[in-house]
Amino acid sequence: FMNPLPQEQRNPLSVTLTIGGSLMIVFGFLLAFTNPSLKKYEIFASEQLIKYAKENVCQANSDNLEEAIKSQVCNLMIDTGRNQIPTLINKTTRERNFVLLSIYETNLYLYNFTTIGFLNQFFVIGFEKVYDQP
Repeated sequence: FMNPLPQEQRNPLSVTLTIGGSLMIVFGFLLAFTNPSLKKYEIFASEQLIKYAKENVCQANSDNLEEAIKSQVCNLMIDTGRNQIPTLINKTTRERNFVLLSIYETNLYLYNFTTIGFLNQFFVIGFEKVYDQP
């Protein structure tokens, strides 16, 4: 009898495991090389904080003059301090780098943020307002 299959035929399971393992290694390298730095997080968090403050904190709650002045002063303070915000983020953030991804926990006095960074992107997964203003 002549066997048409070679003696050293590969088992389909071993081929699948080899391909799967190779893909996992490539994906792991991809995640490791695209794990964003703390500096990139500072820029991201600064942009998010400015946007949040302008949309939620600095908005006038009514049409009276006092509210309008408070809103303008708040916006002016944010615009004036814009360059200092990354430093503030840096000083109030704890980074946990897991090589494939990083978790950033930022505690800004009244607000706590938790963000995951991977694939050169950031995803805010937690936001807590520590103290509600009266």
